[in-house]
Amino acid sequence: MRPKLILVLIPLFIALAASTVAAQKAPSSQPAAVDPVQPALAPNIEAWRQLGFGMFIHWGLYSELGGVWQGKPVTKGYSEQIQSFANIARADYARVAERFDAAKFDADAICALARDAGARYILVTSKHHDGFAMFDTKSTDYNIVKRTPFGKDPLKLLSTACRKIGLGFGVYFSLVDWHAGHAFDPDNNNPIPASMEPLIEQQLRELMTNYGTITEVWFDMSSPTPEQSRKFAAIVRELQPQAVINGRIWNNVGDFVTLGDNEAPPPGLQPPFEVPASIYHDTWGYRSWQKREDAEGKTRELVHGLVEARAHGGSYLLNIGPMGDGSVVPFEAQVLRGIGAWLRAHPQALDVGAATMPSKAVVAAPNGSIRIARGEWSAGTSFGFRNGYSTQYQTTVVLSAAVSSPTARTVMLHFEGGRSPASARYRVAVGGQVRDQGEAQGLSTDFGPFTLPAAQTVALTIRLARPAFPADDLGLDFDAVQLLPVSTRKESTP
Repeated sequence: MRPKLILVLIPLFIALAASTVAAQKAPSSQPAAVDPVQPALAPNIEAWRQLGFGMFIHWGLYSELGGVWQGKPVTKGYSEQIQSFANIARADYARVAERFDAAKFDADAICALARDAGARYILVTSKHHDGFAMFDTKSTDYNIVKRTPFGKDPLKLLSTACRKIGLGFGVYFSLVDWHAGHAFDPDNNNPIPASMEPLIEQQLRELMTNYGTITEVWFDMSSPTPEQSRKFAAIVRELQPQAVINGRIWNNVGDFVTLGDNEAPPPGLQPPFEVPASIYHDTWGYRSWQKREDAEGKTRELVHGLVEARAHGGSYLLNIGPMGDGSVVPFEAQVLRGIGAWLRAHPQALDVGAATMPSKAVVAAPNGSIRIARGEWSAGTSFGFRNGYSTQYQTTVVLSAAVSSPTARTVMLHFEGGRSPASARYRVAVGGQVRDQGEAQGLSTDFGPFTLPAAQTVALTIRLARPAFPADDLGLDFDAVQLLPVSTRKESTP
C-alpha cells in the first residue's frame, strides 16, 4: 500500500475508535443499561484490552547468529528459528552461548523506548523453540545465567525497569522445545510428551513467581492435548490471576484470540483479540542482512495496523528483535519513536473501538410487531482453535440487528423455529436492556420485557450469556426473531 493512501486511511480508522463502557450483568427483575453490542468481558481481560498496545521483544541465542550460519545467510524461515531451518546440531547451537555477552543490553533504555513509542506493556521471549531459557531457572542449566558470559537474568532486569516507569510486563513461552526433545518440524506442531510436562510446569511456576505482576502470558505453538492446555493455564491463573493468556495455548483455553502473524483483523471480528505484528514480516528475531529502508513509510504502515486493530476493539503487539549484543537496531528504534510521536499528536487513536449497529433498521409493522428474518442479521465473528495453529475455525459470537418503532412500546422477544444446544444459554440486549436466558428456559419461552423508545433506532444483539472461551460459537439457529408488543402477545397466547 502506498504511503499517501495510508495517510488517508488513518483518520478514517481513528474516527471509528471510541471508549467503551464495561457491561454489567442484569438483575433478574430489572434490565440493566449497557452497551448492547459489546461483550461483557472478565475484568482482567477488559483491563488488558484497554491497554491495547504492547511491545514484543524477540531476543535469544538466535540473535547472536543474526540469521547467518557458517558465514551464509539462512534465507528460509524466521531467523529466531535458525537452528531448525539451518539444521544446526544441538551441540553446535549450544556453543553459541559461549560468546553471548550482551555487552550493550540496557533494560532501562529498552523500556524507555517502549514508553516513548506509546506502548503500555512489554512482552519478552522467556524461551523460544530452541529451548534456551532467557531467565534464571532451576529446571535446566541451559539458560542465559549459567551458560553465557552475560550471566544475568534479563527478565528480572526488564520487569524491574518496567515497574519503575509504569509499564506492564509479560512473557512469551514456547511450548515447543528442541533442547528438551522435540524434533524439528517446519510447522511446529509437535505433540507434548508426558515426560516434558514437568519441565514446562516448573518453568511456568518460576516465571509466574519471580518477576512481579504479569500482564500477559503468550504461549506459542506445539499441539497440546486439552488436558495439557488446561493444566498450563491453571498454573498461570493460580499464581497470576490478573494475567491474560493468549489463544495459542490452544483448545480454546485462553482469554483472547491471537491472530496469525501480521494478520489484519478481518471485517466483523469481535474482541477480545490481539494482532501480533513485526516490523519486518519475514522475521521476528534479529537478522543482520535484513533490508531496512524508508523509516517514515514503515512508521505509517505500522501506525495504520495499530489504529486498525484498536478501531476493531482489539490489541496490537508490535515486535522488535534486538541484536545479539542486546542493543536495539537503530532503524527499529527510529520507527518506534516515529509511532510515539504520531500517537502523542493523536492520543485518541489508542482508545478502544466499539462495534457499530447494522446501518439498516427493521421498522415496526402497523400492529407494532417487528419480525427479523435470519438473513437480516449481521454476524460478529471470531476464531476457535483445537490443538494447534492449523486447526483454526470461524465462529459466530454475536448476532446483531437494528430496530425502530414509531411509538414507545413494551415488547417480548420470540424465536421462530429456534434451535440450539441444550446447554447453551443466551444473553439478549435490546436498546441497552439485557436479559439472560434462565437455566430452565428454552427458546420457546419469550425473552423480556424490553422497552422500545419512540422514533429511535436501537441495537438488538444475541450472544452467549457465559461463554467458556470468548470466541465460543453461538450454536444458534432460527427462522426469525419477533418483537411482539406485550398486549398483542397476551392476546395471541392461548
